[in-house]
Amino acid sequence: MARSGGNGYAPVSAAHEVLDDGDILESVAGGSHPAPVIVGHSSTLNYDGDQQLPRLPPRGLSQDHVSDPEDPDTEDNSPIGGLVPRWQAWPGNNQFFFKGRFMTGPEPAMLLCTSSLLVLPVLLFIVTALPEVNSDKGRGVLRWLPVPAPLLGVPAGLLLAASFFNLCRASCTEPGILPRQDPKRGFAGQGVRPQKLDQIINGVKVSLKWCSTCEIYRPPRSKHCAFCNNCVLKFDHHCPWVSNCVGIRNYKYFVCFVISTFLLSLYVFVLLLLISIQLVMHASGFGAGRYVAILFNSHPFVLGLLLFTGCMLCPLGNLAVFHCYLIANNTTTNEEITGVYTSRNPFSLGLRRNFK
Repeated sequence: MARSGGNGYAPVSAAHEVLDDGDILESVAGGSHPAPVIVGHSSTLNYDGDQQLPRLPPRGLSQDHVSDPEDPDTEDNSPIGGLVPRWQAWPGNNQFFFKGRFMTGPEPAMLLCTSSLLVLPVLLFIVTALPEVNSDKGRGVLRWLPVPAPLLGVPAGLLLAASFFNLCRASCTEPGILPRQDPKRGFAGQGVRPQKLDQIINGVKVSLKWCSTCEIYRPPRSKHCAFCNNCVLKFDHHCPWVSNCVGIRNYKYFVCFVISTFLLSLYVFVLLLLISIQLVMHASGFGAGRYVAILFNSHPFVLGLLLFTGCMLCPLGNLAVFHCYLIANNTTTNEEITGVYTSRNPFSLGLRRNFK
């Protein structure tokens, strides 16, 4: 297989390759277990069994224009047969921006939707709800707090910044894409190629399945994503909200995004609930319906934000708890749903080490 240089270009005739050499099978502590038909040298392995993969150098296919190998940001109109930027020849469904400097999944518009759902409610909370703390109707709200009312928006801003940062990292980090037509993962035997190969890891039989699209035997815990059209190492799931697959390289950012967003929703919801109670405290009559009607007529934005954050708490909380459970067992969403391990998980290293 042809190689590209370190300048981000690949020969036009090169096959699709995504990662550098040395990315053989993922293993667990105690040593790797390469399949007998996979040829090549092993890569660096983490102590907990996760593979230390090199940074993404995708290989390319032919394009009509040829690029100057001295300048990755320029192209010329030379005849076919030179070098092209790797991102222009990408075989998957990923989207690239700023001449290949940023990569996301096939639905980048969802990032705008997710970002809007993060930023707009917090801005409305600061602009419409917090001023009610010092209003005539809201006088005495949260008076037991040792901070001025405007400072109540600072924790919300910090949680928003953390959530937005982890969203960007989860969406723009390459999740662990495996190279297509990699000779190290191809079939080196004779006769008919089997659809899967069995490998023993820590006493448990694990199957390496053949991917007809990428034309490789996928390592353990890998899966071909139908949305991104790539095989991803330690595939968890494809998340349209971050417009990317969640795999070995961006899973920690995804989990931090879920947890920080849950804490943000919880904080805003609690403050909105206290403010709403104070706003209707002196209303005549009783009943939840009457209180809702008062808020709807006098403070519709406060009521809308209260309902919105309350509806977000349940799915975000369930998702955060679910992924904490997955981390504690060192398993993935895909493995949990498909039940791939009938007896025990060969990659589990114990509760403390699984959380490392």
